[in-house]
Amino acid sequence: MKAVVMAGGEGSRLRPLTSRRPKPLVPVVGRPCLEHVLRLLRRHGISDVVITLQYLGASIRDYFGDGAELGMHLEYAVEDRPLGTAGSVKNAASMLEGTFLVISGDALTDIDLTQALAFHKERRSRATLVLSKVANPLEYGVVVTSAQGRIERFLEKPSWGEVFSDQVNTGIYVIEPEVLDYIPPDRPCDWSQDVFPEMLRRQDSLWAVVGRGYWCDIGSVQSYLQANWDALEGRVVCEIAGRQVGEAQWISEDAEVAASAQIEGPAFIGRDAVVGEGAFLNGPVVLDRFSVVDVGAKVSNSVVWPQVYLGERCRLRQAVVCSGATIKPEVLLDDGSVVGDECTIGAGSVVEQGVRIWPGKEIEPGSMVHESVIWAGAWRSALFSSAGITGLINVQLTPEWCARLGAAWAATQPRGAALAICRDRSPGSRMIKRAMISGMLSAGAVVVDLSELPVPVTCHFTRESNAAGSVHIVASPLDSRSADIEVLDERGLALDRRQERKLENTFFREDFRRVVPREIVEITYPEGVQSAYEHHVLSQLDMEQVRAAHPRVLVDFAFGSASMVLPRLLHQAGVQTVSVRSGFEEEALASPVPRDQDEELRQAASITRTVAAAVGFRIDAPGQRVSLVDDEGQALDHQEALCLLALLALRSAPSGVVVAPVSASWRLEQVVESQSGRLVRTRADIASVVRAADRHHAVLGADGTGGFVWPSHLAAYDALYTVMNCLRLVVEEGSSLSQLRRRLPQGTHLAEEVHCPWEVKGEVMRLLVEAHRGEPVDLTDGLKVNGEAGYVLILPDADAPRYRVIASGPAPEAVRSALAQFTQEVRDTVRTALGNPG
Repeated sequence: MKAVVMAGGEGSRLRPLTSRRPKPLVPVVGRPCLEHVLRLLRRHGISDVVITLQYLGASIRDYFGDGAELGMHLEYAVEDRPLGTAGSVKNAASMLEGTFLVISGDALTDIDLTQALAFHKERRSRATLVLSKVANPLEYGVVVTSAQGRIERFLEKPSWGEVFSDQVNTGIYVIEPEVLDYIPPDRPCDWSQDVFPEMLRRQDSLWAVVGRGYWCDIGSVQSYLQANWDALEGRVVCEIAGRQVGEAQWISEDAEVAASAQIEGPAFIGRDAVVGEGAFLNGPVVLDRFSVVDVGAKVSNSVVWPQVYLGERCRLRQAVVCSGATIKPEVLLDDGSVVGDECTIGAGSVVEQGVRIWPGKEIEPGSMVHESVIWAGAWRSALFSSAGITGLINVQLTPEWCARLGAAWAATQPRGAALAICRDRSPGSRMIKRAMISGMLSAGAVVVDLSELPVPVTCHFTRESNAAGSVHIVASPLDSRSADIEVLDERGLALDRRQERKLENTFFREDFRRVVPREIVEITYPEGVQSAYEHHVLSQLDMEQVRAAHPRVLVDFAFGSASMVLPRLLHQAGVQTVSVRSGFEEEALASPVPRDQDEELRQAASITRTVAAAVGFRIDAPGQRVSLVDDEGQALDHQEALCLLALLALRSAPSGVVVAPVSASWRLEQVVESQSGRLVRTRADIASVVRAADRHHAVLGADGTGGFVWPSHLAAYDALYTVMNCLRLVVEEGSSLSQLRRRLPQGTHLAEEVHCPWEVKGEVMRLLVEAHRGEPVDLTDGLKVNGEAGYVLILPDADAPRYRVIASGPAPEAVRSALAQFTQEVRDTVRTALGNPG
C-alpha cells in the first residue's frame, strides 16, 4: 500500500517559525514533524510514499531525497499553484493504484494506522476518516457519526452553537481510487469542504473511526510547544535521538554538559549542543544540535532550534528561538515570545510576553520590546467575539493594536479602496478611530471619515456609496471602559464568518501591505450623509396618517448619537416628541460605573405614562437596538416586543417572512402562524439574522435583544427606522399598543445558565446530541428539542465557559419543569465529561 503525505502547507499562523521553511519541516524534539510522520508510516509497514509539495517544496525534497536513509521510497508531486488538500492528491493520481492512505505532514501523531486500515476494509468503505477527540473543536472540522461510524454530518470550523461533537477530522484518510473521480483536475479542491460532503450527498460509502493514539495539529505556537512537551513526556510514541537518561531526558552522546549545570524535568539536548557552567535547564526544554547555553543562563519550558547562542545569564520562559539566532547576555525572553531565524537580540534587552520577532532582525542593546518588530505582537487567538471586536480601551484596544487592525483591514481590500470609518462621541472611540485611520492609510486605503453618526446611518452610507466597507466604533453600552468595533462589508452588512477569518488571518500573519509615501492619500469628508439617510427613511414610509394623528411619543436617547437624527425625522412626520437623555453627557461617557439600563427603562416607562404618550422608546447609544413602552407605561420585554412588531408587520404585509434566532420565543411561532406568515429560524450571532432577513426578503428580522431589521429599508439593525415604522403601523392599525399587546398569545419564556469549562464544551454537546438522537431536534444553533407544546434549547455561549438553557411554551408550569429537567441534564453531562459523574 502507498501513502500520500500532504506537505504543501504554508503554516501562516506559525510565523515567524515558518517564514523560511514549510510547516512540515518545523522540528519537534530534534526531527522535522514530517520525519515523525514518515517514521510512523514505516512502523505500520508503509514504506512507499508520495509527498505533495507546494510552499517552499524544494527544501523538503532536499532534506529527505529519495528516502533511502529512512529505508523508504519517496516520490514527490509538485503543485505549481495551491490545489487544496484533495486537489494535491489528485495531482499525484498517476503515482497511485489501489487503496491508499492520506495523512498530513504537519501534525504530530502516533495514531494506530493499522486499526484504521482494518476498519476501512471491514466496513467496505470508499473513504474512511480517522477522527480524534479534542477539548476545543472550534478550529477543526467536526464530524458527526452514527453509533456504527457512518458519517452523518460535517461542520468545518464551527461556532460553539454548531459543536455537536468533540470528534474532529485529523486529516488522515483511507481512500479507494474511485474517490479521485470526485476531484476535478487542475482546480483547487478540499477533502472536508468539497469531496466528502459531495460523497455524503450522493450517499456514497463514507465512514469514520476514532483513532487510537495521540494527535496534535501544530497550528499555533502554543500547540507547537505542547507537541514538544508531549513527545518528551511520553504522551506520544515517537523516535527521539540520543541516549535516554532517566525517565524523560535524552542527551546526545557528543553533547557537552558542564558539571555545575542543572537539568530538571523532561529535556532533549541535541548533537554537539553545549550547556555551560551554572546553566539551568528547567524542563520541559528542547535544545537542538550545535546550540550553546552559556554560563548562568536559565531556560524554562522553551524550545531552542539548531545553532542558537544563548548568552550569559539569559532567561527564557516558554519561548521559541529559531535557527541561527544570537541572544546576547542578560536578555529576557518572556512567555510566548518567538525569535525568528538569524535574529540578534542585544544585551540586556527584554522581549515581552507574546512578542514575535521576524527573521533577520537586530534588536539594539537594552531595548524593551513590548510589541513585534513588525507592527506589534499577538493579543488573542481570534479577533471576533459574538459581539464583534471588543476590548478594554487602552488595555486591549491600544493605539498600536488598533493601527495594526486598520492596516490588516485595508490589506484585505485592493490598493486604493475607499473605506469609511465612524464613531460615537466617547473619547476612547475617538482615539481608536484615529489609530485605525493611521493603519488604513499606511496600507493604501482611501479613508472616508464620517465623523460621528448612528450605526444605521453608517450602514446606509456604505451601501449607497462606492466604499468597499466601513467600520463603526462605539463605547460599550455595558461598560464605558470598553469599546465595540463593528466591521461592515460593501453592502453595509456585518462580516460573515468567512470574511471574519480572512481579516483574522491577515491580522495574525502581520504581513500587511505598506505603500510608499506618494501613495498615502488625503482623508475625505463626505457631505450630506445624514440628510441622505433621512430622505431614504421618509421615502420608504407613508407617514400621512401619522401626521394626521399627531401622536405624542417619549424617546430616551441614552445620550447616544440617535439624537442627532431621529428628532428631525419625528418632526417631519408631525410627531410630538418628549426627549430624555438626549444629546451627549461627558460625565456619563467617562464614568467607570456601568449605567443601570433596567432602571433607565423603568424611568422611561414612568415618564411615558406621566406625559400620556402613545408609545415610549428607549434607544441604545449606537442607534441599533430599541425597547418599547406601551401607552399604559408597561415596558415590553424583547421577546414580547418582537411578537408585537411581527404581528404589525405581517398585518401590513400578509404571508410575509419573519426571521429570528432559534432562541426566539414559542409565542412568536404562534403569532406568525396566525397571520399565515413563515418563520425562518437562524443562528443567534450578529451577522446571521441580518443576512438571513436580507436573503429571504423578510418583512422583519430580529435578534431577540431589541435589534430589528427591515430589509426593504436596510439590511442592518436600525432603531431609528424601527421607531418610525412602529409609529406608522400602530396608527394604521387603529389600536393602542396596550390593546395590541393583550391580543398576543400567552406564553412563558425562561432561561438558565450552566457553567461548563472550555475543555469539555465540545464533549458535552456530543453527549447531549447522542442522548436525544431520534427525538425531534433542531441543530441550527445548539441543540433544540421540540415538544408538543414548546421547546427547550441548549445553547453553548460563544464567549464564556457556559451553556444557556432556554425553555419556551404556553404553560408556565410545564416550561418551568422542562427548564429544571434540562438544566439538571446539562449539569450532569458536564460532570460526566469532567470524569466526576457523582
